[in-house]
Amino acid sequence: MSDTVCGGFGRLCKDPAMPANPSSAVRHVNVFATLDRWRIALALAVVAMHAESLGLLSFSSQGLFPRLAHDAVIGFFVVSGYSVMQAAASQRWQPREFLIGRWSRLYSLAIPALLLTLYLDALGQSLRPDLYPLWTYRKWWLHLGFHGLFLGEAWANSFPAFSNVPWWSLGYEAWYYLLLAAALMPAGIRLSCVALVLLCMGPRVWLLAPCWLMGVWAWRCVEQGKPVGVRWPTWLAPSAVLLFAYACWIWSPWAEQARAFTEMLSSQITVQFGSDWRLAYSRWFLADWVTAALFAATILALAARGDAMAEHASLDVRAQRATPPWIRALAFHSFGIYLLHYPLLLLAVALGLASQGVVVGVLVTALVIGLCVGVSVLCARTRPGWQRVLRLSIGRATAKAAQESP
Repeated sequence: MSDTVCGGFGRLCKDPAMPANPSSAVRHVNVFATLDRWRIALALAVVAMHAESLGLLSFSSQGLFPRLAHDAVIGFFVVSGYSVMQAAASQRWQPREFLIGRWSRLYSLAIPALLLTLYLDALGQSLRPDLYPLWTYRKWWLHLGFHGLFLGEAWANSFPAFSNVPWWSLGYEAWYYLLLAAALMPAGIRLSCVALVLLCMGPRVWLLAPCWLMGVWAWRCVEQGKPVGVRWPTWLAPSAVLLFAYACWIWSPWAEQARAFTEMLSSQITVQFGSDWRLAYSRWFLADWVTAALFAATILALAARGDAMAEHASLDVRAQRATPPWIRALAFHSFGIYLLHYPLLLLAVALGLASQGVVVGVLVTALVIGLCVGVSVLCARTRPGWQRVLRLSIGRATAKAAQESP
C-alpha cells in the first residue's frame, strides 16, 4: 500500500485540520433517529429468518433465508461504519480512546456470549447431538481463545464459534475497528499501522470492507454538509424507498448473476487452494457492495430530509422527539439480540419445540428475544470494568507508539 492510498484512507476517516461542524449535529440526530430503528429491525429480521430456518416459525422465506439474513448483516456493517465514525469524533479522533470505547463494548458482550454458547450447547448436545458441530468442542478452550481474538474469518480460517452462527460477523467487525484506529494514528506511523491491520485481517475481510467503508463515507458526507441525496417530501420516508429499492435489487437477474459469479469464484478458489480458502461469508461480495450502497444512499437521503426539516425545530427539540428512550435502549441491545439468539433458538429445537405450531413458535421466539435483552442489560454493566482492563493493556502501548512517532 502506498503512502498516497493510506493517506487517502486516513483523510476519508478524518481531516485533522477540519473544524467541527456544529450544523451537522441536526443532520446526525435525524439520521441516528432512523438508524436506531434500522438496528432493531435488522436484528429482529435475522432472528426471524433463523427461527424460520430452524422450524420454529412457519412462514416461508421462499428459499431467500440465507440471503435475507446475510443482507441484514451487510446493513449492520453500513450502520456500524457510520456509528463508529460518530464515536471516533466524540473521542476527538484519539485512536487509544476510540479502541477502548469500541472494544469494551465488544468484549462486554462477546465474551459472555461465547461462554453462554458453550454452556447452552452442552445442554443441547445431551438431547440432540446431531444439531451441533461436534468437532468444535473437542478442544473447546482453543476455540474460546481463537474466537475471543476474532480470528474466525482471518486468512485460511472460517470456523464456527460452536453453534453461534451469527458470530462470523465479529470476525469482520473487530478488524474494521482496528482499521479505523490505525487510520487515526499520527502520519508518521499511519502507513505501517494500516498495512499491519490489512495484513492480519486477510482476503475474506477485505472483500466486505467496502460495505463498512460506505458507512464511513456516508458519515463524512453528512458531517461536511454535502449529503448526496434527494430532499424527500415529508410524507415519503426514505426507509420505505430503501425497502422498495432493495426488493427490486434482490429479485433482479443482476443480483442472481452477481451471486452466481462470486459463488463460482469461491468454488474455483476451493479447487485450486483447498476448502480452507473458500470465500465463505464473503462469497456474495459483489451483490453485497450493491446492498451496502443502497443503505449508504438512504442515509444520505435521511440527512437531506433532515436539512429540510431543521429550519422548523431546534436541535434540542428534535433530539427529544426523534427517538423515544425505549427505542434507543432497544437499539443499544440489538447487538445482544443478534449475538445471543441463535444458541437459544437451537436449544429450543433440541428441546422439541420446533414444528409445534404458530403460537408456540412465536412465544419461543419472543422469549428468546427477551432473554437476549436481559443478558445484554447485565453485560452492559460490566463495560466500565472492560474499559479499565483495556486501558491498562492497550492504552499504554498506543500512547507510547504515538509519542515515538515523528
